[in-house]
Amino acid sequence: MQSARFLAASILFLTSTASIWAVDLPEGKGRAQFQRICSTCHGVEIVIKQTNTADGWSAVVDEMVSKGAQGTDDEFDLVVKYLAANYGPKVNINKADEKELTGQLGLSDADAKAIVHYRQTAGNFKEWGDLAKVPNIDMKKLESEKNRIDFAN
Repeated sequence: MQSARFLAASILFLTSTASIWAVDLPEGKGRAQFQRICSTCHGVEIVIKQTNTADGWSAVVDEMVSKGAQGTDDEFDLVVKYLAANYGPKVNINKADEKELTGQLGLSDADAKAIVHYRQTAGNFKEWGDLAKVPNIDMKKLESEKNRIDFAN
């Protein structure tokens, strides 16, 4: 009977920890710290369903620290930066100005200017493929921010 309980507990543990690593997280500085620190108490999928500003993520991390999350100040700073970079608020590509595109999506000044100029001359973007029509922009950089771009008019 006791070995059956142990087996059931072991299966439950392995199933729950496997889901932690099954989530496809974006690469980046702070990813390892996020996985290690945050998955101690809950699955990372709970966190990444949200979007937040850097200040918002900082408040979330502060709350987790108050509840016992373990890490150094430098590790927590990396977690906040990682979350803000990858799970920040969506940016409306049809309404954002150059400053928003550079600040929130991390685009270069030249790419932000090209996007705004193209939008003003050719009209709003309707879908992801429309961005490829903008001359001389870094589509690789945009691809890394794809989940944060909104096309609503």
